[in-house]
Amino acid sequence: MKTKLIITSLVLLSVGKTVLGQVVDMEILNQLPKNIEIDNSKPQSYTMTTDYYDYDLQANFLRKARVIGDFTCYLSGDSVKWNNVYISQISDLDTPFPKGQNQSYFENFKYVQSEKILSEETFSQIPQIDFRLKNLVWDMFGFEIFAYAYWDSLELNKEFCNHVLNSEVEMAKDGTFENKEFKLTWIGITKVNSELCAIIKYSQMNGKLSLNLENIKMKGRSHYWGEVYVSLSDKQIEHATLSEDVITDVTIKGRPENILGYTVRKIELAKIK
Repeated sequence: MKTKLIITSLVLLSVGKTVLGQVVDMEILNQLPKNIEIDNSKPQSYTMTTDYYDYDLQANFLRKARVIGDFTCYLSGDSVKWNNVYISQISDLDTPFPKGQNQSYFENFKYVQSEKILSEETFSQIPQIDFRLKNLVWDMFGFEIFAYAYWDSLELNKEFCNHVLNSEVEMAKDGTFENKEFKLTWIGITKVNSELCAIIKYSQMNGKLSLNLENIKMKGRSHYWGEVYVSLSDKQIEHATLSEDVITDVTIKGRPENILGYTVRKIELAKIK
């Protein structure tokens, strides 16, 4: 069930004003609170659902796929893990996704969240891993960066740009992705899962993508954007979304012609209570 998001106009806020059942200080309009820390006292789980929709360049639908899994953080030793990961694929746009195939080799896949997840070593224990499962790992790490990395620098309704975010990263020896024109903006507050949350919007445009897998090579460009909802009481992520549009030029081993098309990707991250 999708999280119900109730957006509240910031112009209603004043000192001591009760908003959505919580008392809010006017200071929240000037600066996100710096005196709160992430409550990592016990494990917290989320369900991440990623849908892929493939089209040709004339916008004709080709196929769709869903990757869904449970992510748990705040484990001992700062580790995280994945469970109950399924992949389903279907060629009819209007048919609901089936449950799909359980990716049992990914069950209890555990690691520590850091930039090392971009290295080949992270996935060395799973040599035949589906590239979309690597995306699960990287997308979750991305949500945490969007939520926390520049928390103290964000000002209400002011775009924040940092050249560090505009850089090329290597994806576990499978290829590269170059973030360009990356922007973060704190756009207001809302209530999610009974928590008052900051809404942090992010966007990236014209990112270059290059993949070099065993039987497939791909070049393309990516636009992606979305929002992360961060609790103002315990700083945990309550919800997150991502939309992505990727134009691709694909070469498949043994096939004489390139395949030109685009993929629309949608992600929803929902907290498990």
